[in-house]
Amino acid sequence: MKHYSKQIFLFLLVLLFGSQSFAQTPSSFSIKGKINGIKDTTVFLAHYFGYNQQVIKDTAKVDSYGQFHFKGTKELPEGLYLIALPKGKYLDVVIGNTNFSFETDTTNLIGKMKVTGSKENELFFGFQQEMASKFEKLKQLDAMRRQKKDAGSEAAFKKQQTDIESFQKTWLEQNKGSFVVKLIKAAQEPEVPAYGKPIVTKADSSAMYQFQFSYYKSHFWDNFDLGDERLMRTPFYQKKLERYFEDLTVQQSDSISLEADKILSKVKGRDIRRYTIYKITSSYENPKILGVDGAFVHMAEKYYIGEPALWDTSTVRKMKERIAIVKPLLNGKPFPDMYLTDTLGREIDIRRIPADYTVVFIYDPECSHCRESAPKLAKMYPALKQKNVRVLAASIDRSASKWKKFIKEFKFESMINGIDIHKNPQTGKEEYYTDFKNLFDVYATPVIYVLDKDKKIIAKRLPLEQIEDFIDFHKKQNIKK
Repeated sequence: MKHYSKQIFLFLLVLLFGSQSFAQTPSSFSIKGKINGIKDTTVFLAHYFGYNQQVIKDTAKVDSYGQFHFKGTKELPEGLYLIALPKGKYLDVVIGNTNFSFETDTTNLIGKMKVTGSKENELFFGFQQEMASKFEKLKQLDAMRRQKKDAGSEAAFKKQQTDIESFQKTWLEQNKGSFVVKLIKAAQEPEVPAYGKPIVTKADSSAMYQFQFSYYKSHFWDNFDLGDERLMRTPFYQKKLERYFEDLTVQQSDSISLEADKILSKVKGRDIRRYTIYKITSSYENPKILGVDGAFVHMAEKYYIGEPALWDTSTVRKMKERIAIVKPLLNGKPFPDMYLTDTLGREIDIRRIPADYTVVFIYDPECSHCRESAPKLAKMYPALKQKNVRVLAASIDRSASKWKKFIKEFKFESMINGIDIHKNPQTGKEEYYTDFKNLFDVYATPVIYVLDKDKKIIAKRLPLEQIEDFIDFHKKQNIKK
């Protein structure tokens, strides 16, 4: 309370007297370090933003004695930071209290660390030092038991393992409430209890694996406080999100959306909520797995458009524009009307193409990737045709000469070839009706869609090499139904 009163008082003095001298306030962060083994260089203070990004908050010059000083007037957001040192070395520190000092040595950055003025960092390094000592002893006992191979050395090794587990549990309990304990727990995996039934048959094994998976998934977030924004500035949150959605969630739009809703019901802080929404949404805008872009639409509608206060108006507007393009193209949706004419100038009605499956190959005659794909498609087309699959090749370029040259060069004559050129019967002028970019999400070519017999979308942006296998798989799935 006194701190804020003093700031207000100084602010009023500046207003009253207009003097710059009264505006000098103590720095909001002051971190002094001394690292023996480095000198006359520059070090950086940065916080983690996921495991593969760091946000630099300050730099400091190191003198000839290894001393440096990070200081500034802006508050540092709390979390796990790193101090980047020369030759790719770095040192993790906890930022809560931002006025402390430390001293260590490059020969053993953690082991020789001494901290003054930060209880969290004392705990952080004290735990690491104790664990390092215990694991060093475990390593020695392991070497001994491998050499001697007797009951005594085996028992000593197991006792040390038990001592480590006991130390961890006791230490975490004694220091609960500290951010360091949250950090340690955030990195821990759920402990799956032993399966309580005998394993005799394959069905028993399947039941055991199902139990282990279900338990692991349902307890995956137990040790991670989703309500603590500080954990966003650690390497752990991004890893956990990716693992949960990539390895523990069924890769279907509905399942992904359901799990996202569960997590976001617990994430309340503005910054971590924005980060969580962004990470999940961006993963499914251009997904690696077919047919899960419905999760992107769900996230965009519910958490961008549905929570506009979290975002700037430009972001919300762009999301609305993106949904308008993507939503009509989700799996199961009827393929939108594509207004094309064939090489004789006749209108092409996609819905009247007689086929169990229709592959729509959207290309630009001068696109290098399209020219690379074209001969492969021409080569596989006879086999596709035998399976009652037709190919509609649609050019986005409206130059008839380029289009016809492409058809002849790559032997596309047996396919259905279309271009968006329509002559107005009254004026005789060419007219264009198909907006490839916004109606079919063509931001790069080629783009491939696969349609079923009812001309509904069952795959999009499918790699050319996977077309045959995908259609065979789809046929088998339909037979099972």
